[in-house]
Amino acid sequence: MRLQNLIISNFRNYEFINIPLSSNIVLLGENRVGKSNLLFAMRLVLDQTLPDSVRQLKISDFWDGCDFSKKPQIEVHIDFTDFADDPALTALLTDYRVAHDHNTVRLSYVFRCKPEITGLATSIEDYEFIIYGGGVETKSINSQVRRRISLDLMDALRDAENQLGSWRNSPLRPLIENAMASIDSTELAKVSADLESANTKIVEQPQIKSLDDALSNGILSLSGKGHDLKTSLRFSNADPLRLFRSLGMYIDGGKRSISEASLGSANVMLMALKLAEFAWRKEKNERNYSLLCIEEPEAHLHPQLQRTVFKNIFKEKDPAQALIITSHSPTLAATVPLRSIVNLRLCGSTTKAFSLANLPISDDEKDDIERYLIATRSEILFSKGVIFVEGDAEEALVPSFADQLGYDLDGLGITVCNVAGVNFNPYIKLVTGLGLPFTVITDWDPLDGTKPALGKARTVSIWDAVCEINPDRKKLTPDNRIWCENATFKEFIQSWNKVGIFLNDETFEVAIAKTPKLGNILLDILEEQGFGPTRTKRIAEWKADVSKIDSTQLLAMIKDIGKGRLSGKLRKKISDIQPPAYIHDAIEFIVKNV
Repeated sequence: MRLQNLIISNFRNYEFINIPLSSNIVLLGENRVGKSNLLFAMRLVLDQTLPDSVRQLKISDFWDGCDFSKKPQIEVHIDFTDFADDPALTALLTDYRVAHDHNTVRLSYVFRCKPEITGLATSIEDYEFIIYGGGVETKSINSQVRRRISLDLMDALRDAENQLGSWRNSPLRPLIENAMASIDSTELAKVSADLESANTKIVEQPQIKSLDDALSNGILSLSGKGHDLKTSLRFSNADPLRLFRSLGMYIDGGKRSISEASLGSANVMLMALKLAEFAWRKEKNERNYSLLCIEEPEAHLHPQLQRTVFKNIFKEKDPAQALIITSHSPTLAATVPLRSIVNLRLCGSTTKAFSLANLPISDDEKDDIERYLIATRSEILFSKGVIFVEGDAEEALVPSFADQLGYDLDGLGITVCNVAGVNFNPYIKLVTGLGLPFTVITDWDPLDGTKPALGKARTVSIWDAVCEINPDRKKLTPDNRIWCENATFKEFIQSWNKVGIFLNDETFEVAIAKTPKLGNILLDILEEQGFGPTRTKRIAEWKADVSKIDSTQLLAMIKDIGKGRLSGKLRKKISDIQPPAYIHDAIEFIVKNV
């Protein structure tokens, strides 16, 4: 079985979301965007540990924009599919199939004004909740369903040490209880006798015996014989029925207890034991499907450990188990499967959810994106807007140009992403699927002769990628495509600047050279490199008249220096200098749209 879809309406941050889901879910988004609220919404339907007093929500749980005169309802609907291979699940859920698709089961929670309240509801007593299945309110979900399809939460403020140290709450408890149940009572009695003997040997040591007697007499003198606690020093209870409760997890080869583990180590141990508990419950037929929700699993883990832990977790393909994770970690986001990602963004007064579960991309494109999302670039998943550029030089200089215009890109949540070439399309599809505003800064790349510049076809292809993901965007007609082929540079850029695609007239470095003041800085840097007499003379001519700059010769010099090195030198010298016009316009466009 697997999760298929989630619908939430009128609940806290959410006016309405309807998103496809994959077998595992990774919720990304900034603080207060509603990640925990989404998990709680799912718990309202599935969590067997949640009492009815918690399911009876408050009026403040309604989305702020609700018109109460229209009697709004809080609704949560979770769809499941692929359960036919499990006969027990099929039997359990068959009554909850939706009428239009018998391969889909829907479980629902609704919080609403009571039917008998005809006027405006004024208190929480005027509301009720119902939990049902199949889209039919009379089909109540019984406790057996929530026991067989279980949801467990590890919240962001979890105390891993205390959870592991508490016998009642530890995920180790059912595993130990199960193991101990299979041990012969005779063997347990032998172990108990050995343990009692060890206890006696310790306590009978003269120094310990003296301390034990002194403590016992001190307690007796306070409490009196009628209330004597009959205390004794020992290192463990030898009762066979209580013996196993003394078992616990130790680290460093048994030398140290869990209380001495680091916070990160305790978190890893807790997650591992939770997964082991789930596997055991499935094996013992206590559950058919388990959802483990972990808030901020990266807490206290260094980047390499984050990558290792979550690469291994997401490698597991257990159809009876799913993970739902919330995170702020670019390191984790770079590790998880692309189709697991759900991006939450605050849009006005409501949070919208953008799922990549059904993103229409090829396997090659998916592989390209997942390779691209290394930790330094996966911040795209947490951004509010993206500027795509071709290479290292633009990546280094665009933030500095933004500074000159008075914009702090980091402060605005805007990320500059270098695609290391001109294959923008997979990444355009990604940000469109995530609902992020973006702009593209690319080269015109003119060709000799009568052939259209390469930048034309690249721009058209970028727009086709946008339209493939977002059906609300207007696709190009055959006439539009003919116009693009024949348009002049000025006509072309005026049209495409409106949708966030900005081109120069040649290449980035040539545009820099032809920009007032900025070009002088670039030529000064070239002059400092100690080229031979021919190039030195050529640079002097260009400084006297920038119209004489030869693009081919300029790019050859820059190649010898290295674009990255050149951009570093430029970045140090461009204070109070305006960027090339097309970069200026691109920055203004993205700032306006985030």
